[in-house]
Amino acid sequence: MIPADRHVDADAARRCLRGELLAEQLTTHARELVVAWLHRRGCTDAAVAARTGMTTYTAARIRARLHLPVVPPDL
Repeated sequence: MIPADRHVDADAARRCLRGELLAEQLTTHARELVVAWLHRRGCTDAAVAARTGMTTYTAARIRARLHLPVVPPDL
């Protein structure tokens, strides 16, 4: 459950996933939500970056900070 004080971040993260905002427009916590949600769907760092407008490096850095494993690319 998302704490009440984080609803704004969750709303912004959802807007980013819909393509209404770029990751650079989000707070740190909202970016973490985006990365975690897309990781849970099996997205690679490159896919997260492409969908959100962040760099692959940033997506990987956030994923690592959240202690999430690397999603290998489909070959």
